This record gives sequence, C-alpha cells and structure tokens, in this order.
Amino acid sequence: MEALISIVVGFVLTGVIGNRLLQTWQARNWFLQQRFLGQEKEYVALKELADEIASLLGVRIFHMQRLNRALARGADEKINSRLQEYDEVLRRWNERLTSFYVRLPMLAHYDFAIRLEKSIQAELVKTGATIENLIVNRKAGAPIPENQASRVENELIAIQGKAIAFNKQLLSVVHSRRTDVYFGKPLKFSPQTLNYFSTWQLVKALFIRDINSFSIVRAPMDS
Repeated sequence: MEALISIVVGFVLTGVIGNRLLQTWQARNWFLQQRFLGQEKEYVALKELADEIASLLGVRIFHMQRLNRALARGADEKINSRLQEYDEVLRRWNERLTSFYVRLPMLAHYDFAIRLEKSIQAELVKTGATIENLIVNRKAGAPIPENQASRVENELIAIQGKAIAFNKQLLSVVHSRRTDVYFGKPLKFSPQTLNYFSTWQLVKALFIRDINSFSIVRAPMDS
C-alpha cells in the first residue's frame, strides 16, 4: 500500500512539476518570439525609412538641377514644365520631412535627424531660394548670368555629396540592424555581459590569455 501511495504521489508530483516547467518554457518562448518580432518590425520600418529618404532626396536634387539648367538655357515653355515638376517633388518632400525628423531618432539615432535638418535640408532651402529668385528674374525678362547658374549647379553637387554620405551611413545602420536581428549580435566578454555566457564558455575564458578578444554571438531570440 505504501509503495502504491509513493508511486501515485511521485506520478502527481512529476505531472505537476512537468506541467509547470512546460508552461514556463512555453511562456519564455512566446516572450522571446514576441521580442524578436518587435525587433524585426523595427528593422523593416528602418529599411523602409532609409529607402524613402534616399529616393525622395535624390528626386528633389535631380529636379532642382534640371530646373536650374533650364533657367540658364531653356525656353519659357521648358522652364514652366520643369518648374511644375519641381513643385510636385518639393511638395512630396515637405510632406514627409516632419515624419523623417520624428522617425530617425526612434529607429536609428538622433544624430541622423540633426544631420538631415542642418546639413542637407538647410542647404536645400538656401539653394532653392536662389533658384526661385532666378525664376523671378527670368519672368521679369532679365537674363540669367552663366556664372550664377554654375554657382547653383556647384551647390547642388555639394548637397548631392552630403546626401550620398548620409544615405550610406544610414544604410550601414540598416545592414547592421539586419545582422543583429537575423544572425545575432556579437558580445564582448565583460562584467556586463556575463549572464549571456554559458558555464562552459566562462570556464573557457579562464584559459584565454587575451580576454578582451573573447566574444560570442548572441542568438537573435535572446536579443
């Protein structure tokens, strides 16, 4: 009888403990899965933001260059056509600009928003104002000096260079985020990262001469 009771009690305890462990494991996996999905959504949102900025910025600079060249050498009909195209591009850029300023700090880094505003947008506004003055002069019948058109072209080339550098650095963040999300993040051995190292890895660290070179890849699900 005692043996039967022991078997029953053991079976019940095993079932209770097993169910508890199973529930804990399922809850942990669900939590890790939700965290991974959240990081994946942030990566996708950042990629879409980088693509949108690069596309609209390139289109705006391109149409500013076309309008400037038309002002220097084109007929009135051509100028009006280029001006209409540029106004449409400018409207699309300005509609999205505030959204760029908001999303860049959230998805990448605050410095990107600062650079976009002070290094690129400010220059676009300045050169755009110059082009608008040229349009006013052209409509008033005044010729556009060749050196003025060349000066605007050089300004736009400089802005384009800044835009390319900005887009490259933002895309570098996108690629780094993709690696972290899908392939894991490298972690250097330090007191702050000890909880990510297994017992075997900690034992291994005891025999490494250059401990600063020791690192592991943190699994995406553990990020």
